[in-house]
Amino acid sequence: MSCNFEELVGPTLLIGEGKEVYTKELLKDKKYVMLYFSAQWCPPCRKFTPLLGEAYTAHKQYIQTNNTINDEDIEVIFVSLDSIQTDFDTYRSKMPFYSIPFANLWLLHLKDKLSDRYGIRSIPTLVILNGRDGTLITKNGKGEYANYFMGEYDVPSSCCIS
Repeated sequence: MSCNFEELVGPTLLIGEGKEVYTKELLKDKKYVMLYFSAQWCPPCRKFTPLLGEAYTAHKQYIQTNNTINDEDIEVIFVSLDSIQTDFDTYRSKMPFYSIPFANLWLLHLKDKLSDRYGIRSIPTLVILNGRDGTLITKNGKGEYANYFMGEYDVPSSCCIS
């Protein structure tokens, strides 16, 4: 059984300066897909985002160096709860991972559908899914992300990221 991630997060995702990539190709054969619910206006999110970004970057460097891309690849997708596009754009520009395009969050109602599906009641929240079949692994990814990412990066005590 496989997950149709296109239905879950939309047909395309953004990276970098706004380059669009096809969801189906990007998420093909990933071990884990992480949905990062966050917003620019949220102080705890602004504390956690750089930590997650550092872990993500270290992991990508680790798998490239050790040729384990097919075995351990992870993708993080930013699900913005911002209501203003400029806030979304500014915040997203500081992230090394992919994001659902702002228009899709609203026009396709993905923000609400994903928040309802995973019971998002506070942010930041990191939902970890099995990349092969889309099953939920944990909604406590913020507390467990270090168990998934390889490589060298700082992991603060939980008091620093709550």
